[in-house]
Amino acid sequence: MRKSKRPVESHTRTMIKAISWRVVATFTSMTIVYLLTKEPLITLEFGVIEVIAKITFYYLHERAWQKVPWGTKKHPLSTLPVNRDVAPDDMEKIKNYLKDLGYID
Repeated sequence: MRKSKRPVESHTRTMIKAISWRVVATFTSMTIVYLLTKEPLITLEFGVIEVIAKITFYYLHERAWQKVPWGTKKHPLSTLPVNRDVAPDDMEKIKNYLKDLGYID
């Protein structure tokens, strides 16, 4: 199990976010290019180049920000030295104990 002091997004999640945003942003950019040029081929070429370049740079930008701890909140239990996954029975005991201590409702 990976020990991390801050939330970390998976590579897949970062990529899906990049693609979904690029669909919206590329259609916006292509609309502007078409309104300025009235040239469908130029609009399409621009869209293809733009989407590839911007997905790549967005992904790199997101991954770089994962290395910056500033502005993230650390879970108060993240410093516990857990060395394996917590079993469901143990999770229930922990949950009940935290309720008894008043940490959760």
